[in-house]
Amino acid sequence: MTTYTELELRIKRRLGRRGMTITSEFLDEMISAQELLEKMGALPKWMKTTTADITTVAGLTILTTLPPADFIRVYDDQALEFLTSDGKYKRAIRLDTRNQLVSKRNAFAALPNLDTVEEEIWWYLDTDAGAKQIEITPTQTRDVDFHLTYYAAETVLTGANTNQWCTFEPDLISGIAGMELATWLRDDRALKKFQSQAQTARRILVNQIESDEFGDVDLVMGGPD
Repeated sequence: MTTYTELELRIKRRLGRRGMTITSEFLDEMISAQELLEKMGALPKWMKTTTADITTVAGLTILTTLPPADFIRVYDDQALEFLTSDGKYKRAIRLDTRNQLVSKRNAFAALPNLDTVEEEIWWYLDTDAGAKQIEITPTQTRDVDFHLTYYAAETVLTGANTNQWCTFEPDLISGIAGMELATWLRDDRALKKFQSQAQTARRILVNQIESDEFGDVDLVMGGPD
């Protein structure tokens, strides 16, 4: 396991004598590198987590406390599950726009008996709100348990701690940070080394992500002729 302290010493040594004079700059660039990595299109599977069951009271259409504070984005379109009245978990159906959600809600309002649709739930992740929120339809006639699978932001580095970016992707995060430090120190040789390191680490990570995603796909055997 690689720690933040080990990465700091490694980068400073690669930057030579001038690198050993760096103090808070290394932490600043590591924090920036983490922010950049967590905005990537592809995120590693170790960032995947699932909330405990969260009960939403009957009549509510906004899921309270979902998504969590450390939420980056949902794991996939099947990320939200709810507990049906017969005690089984079922995937809620994700909608792409709020207009679709409103159309569904209006259609349900015209139904004489909501019990016929109680065990089917549609959801929309609103990212335009001040804080991200999940809205559902139809309005439930009972308390319902939900859980969400999502990518969670890692602990922010402080200089006195470490996190999983340092543990699982040390070459990637330190390579990105090293590129900025080398640029600041005008060290072209070190810059090229860090660029190569970051590119190689990024390529390995993307390949692993693609492999993990393929492994998570639900394969359906057979089908219509």
